[in-house]
Amino acid sequence: MSSPATAVGGRAAAANASRSHHLRRTRLHAALAAPGGNSITTVYAPAGAGKTDLVVDWIEAVGAEHRSVFVDLAASITARWWQAPLRSPSWWPSWPVNAAELAQALHEDIPEHAGGPVIVALDGTETVVGTDFLTEVRQLAAGEDRLHVVLLGRHAPPDGSPQPLGHPRVSALRGRDLAFTAAETANLCVRRGLDLPAAVSRRLYAITDGWAAGLVVATAALSEQPHEPEGVLEQLLRTGARLSEYVMWDVLGRYPADLRQAVRDASVVESVGPDLFTTLTGRIDAADVLADLARDGMFATRLDDTSAWYRYHRLWRIALYTTLSEEDPTHAHHLHATAANWYAAHAQPAEALRHALAAADRSSAIGIVQRHGAQIREATPQAAATAAAPGPWSSLANDAPLAHAFAVHRGLTDNTAAPPSTVRHSAAAVRWETAGPADLIQPSAQPIWRALRSGDHVAAQAALISDAATGRCPLRHSTMLRLHAVIARMTGRLRDAARHADALGDDVRANGLVGSHDDGWARLILAEVAVQRGTPDAAVQHLDALAVQLWQSVPALVAAQQFQAALLCQQEHDYAAALDAVQRLIVDGDDALLVPQWAARVLRIELLIATGRLHDAHRHWRADAAAVPASTATITTAKLLLARQPQARTDRLLRPLLDEPHISLFAQVELRLLMAHQANTAGNTQHATHLLRQAMVLADPEQLRHPFHANHHLLAPTLNQLTLTAITPPAGGPLSPGEISVMRHLTGHRTVHEIAAELHLSPNTVKTHVASIYRKLAVHTRRDAVRAAVALDIFPTR
Repeated sequence: MSSPATAVGGRAAAANASRSHHLRRTRLHAALAAPGGNSITTVYAPAGAGKTDLVVDWIEAVGAEHRSVFVDLAASITARWWQAPLRSPSWWPSWPVNAAELAQALHEDIPEHAGGPVIVALDGTETVVGTDFLTEVRQLAAGEDRLHVVLLGRHAPPDGSPQPLGHPRVSALRGRDLAFTAAETANLCVRRGLDLPAAVSRRLYAITDGWAAGLVVATAALSEQPHEPEGVLEQLLRTGARLSEYVMWDVLGRYPADLRQAVRDASVVESVGPDLFTTLTGRIDAADVLADLARDGMFATRLDDTSAWYRYHRLWRIALYTTLSEEDPTHAHHLHATAANWYAAHAQPAEALRHALAAADRSSAIGIVQRHGAQIREATPQAAATAAAPGPWSSLANDAPLAHAFAVHRGLTDNTAAPPSTVRHSAAAVRWETAGPADLIQPSAQPIWRALRSGDHVAAQAALISDAATGRCPLRHSTMLRLHAVIARMTGRLRDAARHADALGDDVRANGLVGSHDDGWARLILAEVAVQRGTPDAAVQHLDALAVQLWQSVPALVAAQQFQAALLCQQEHDYAAALDAVQRLIVDGDDALLVPQWAARVLRIELLIATGRLHDAHRHWRADAAAVPASTATITTAKLLLARQPQARTDRLLRPLLDEPHISLFAQVELRLLMAHQANTAGNTQHATHLLRQAMVLADPEQLRHPFHANHHLLAPTLNQLTLTAITPPAGGPLSPGEISVMRHLTGHRTVHEIAAELHLSPNTVKTHVASIYRKLAVHTRRDAVRAAVALDIFPTR
């Protein structure tokens, strides 16, 4: 099977032929432009990633056709690549016999009016055999400053130099860089005339992982059946788009047959490490094989930079697994049984059960449930399974133990399909499922989770501390990390939230559990932190990764993903798009899956205010306010009052919250912003600046920016007028959160030991903070420190 690039007659020709269907990707054009004087750009990515098309499109976009050279290294039959370019300007020399002569000829022949650097695109580096190729490229780039060389291929060519290609004049694009983002996927569908719902577009992105050739295949199939998009995607997912031959002979064609077979055998698992690969295939060189498959993202990718676990490209893995199951089901069952034994031996009974069922190994599956049933039900569920989830191979009506094993594995969501005996055997599984899709967490943590969903982070924190102290219901390490991360995010402790989320992701990926719910929550919380910090690129990166990893659509995480996307639209002042996304969440009932579950309804009020629909905002708020915690309800009510009457005295409504000890950082910042706006509107600029500075001091340690962006439509006059005058940091730098905490206790006459006891710190730590405070504020006494802090609003006061 030919690759998408070569199927229509050559790499550059294929790129030109598909121009009308392509999306101009300016974010990658900037990287190709060799910023900072780089003279070499490498573009190494898997087959079908769109490398050639990207470079051709970039050359056209910058108007460099008249000063570009395009060489297909795979098609060249000459000894020197520069002698047979597919495209080159008239003055391009073909006679030089080495790179030094070529550089000299170009130095003499490049016209002064060329209008920019000469772009030399060398496509197909994976076909290069000789080790002198990169040496020639280096000589050429060093010999002529007006030359920009672009190397394209599935992986780097051999390098005979003791100093590999990677100096300051080299920039690089990898497979992950070339992958389409979720937004680009949606835009490509529009470009191809496909009017897909947002959920379908997101699923298309998740299934293809943004792989360009996969999107070409999928959009072509969707164009043929535009009224059945879900069915088309399900067929692609079930069969891997029938890409097995393409994967075996094109993507993996450079490997010997026995290694290609080993790669196919390992497709029975979603992620694979060296030991598991060896167990499945018998190859003792598993670590080297996996590392080579992941070189430049050619076929596999590491779960993270330090992990020993890898995952294949999803469509490719499913294509290999489907063909393996169809052509040799006995061997596929044997591989699943082998995987089940490996997972059982490595304390992962949930995965062991899944593979035992896929292997049609009744005794093994029943034995795993008997020994580890409770542990499996407490385990973090996997969202990603084999290409087809294991189904019954015999009637369950007369086999209650086997039915119970399937019920434990699947959660038994449909009791009507099982006999009464199955239901009795599966009571625990039923209780697990009825907790709801947002509650896929260790059952003993359900009370804490319910408190979080109601928005009561204080009760959740207290329950978590109590459980940890008493040991009544021991929580798994991953569950503890998830709960700590969610609580920290809800209170506004963004650094702690990110730290716990990173630890949760590391904990999950260390065991190769790609696509687990805990992994999804880790990515979601990192996205939420990025949104609150006003870093949309990082937020989109995490949300896209979440969509790819959790491609089977865990409802709570999908709803949260949509909600965060709406917040990003709000930050970009695209209120109509944000409101449309929130309305869909509420109409579909998915807002109840959020944490907290009232968040979408509060956001709807903010967006209705931003779009000037005050009547609708008041109407919805009358229905929704009762379910919202008092502090958030008060702040939202104040926003409604200010939107309708800019002179409204909201400070009387908001001032009592200044003494509220348990409101979140978001609420603390927002109420001061609103009070600053009211003071500025009333003409009290000094007090408004004072309040705005307090808001900024509170937000700065956590790099919190969302309240400033989200309320810009309401507070723009105040923010624009006062922001510059409010920024007066200490000369020695901003105080840390720990220093601010100590600073608050310096106003009285407490001793260092008393402050330490109050803050649960050691006296030495308090002394260190005090010394740092004095240094930053350029003072020498406690009294002077307090005066300086008050003058700069270092810590919030009334």
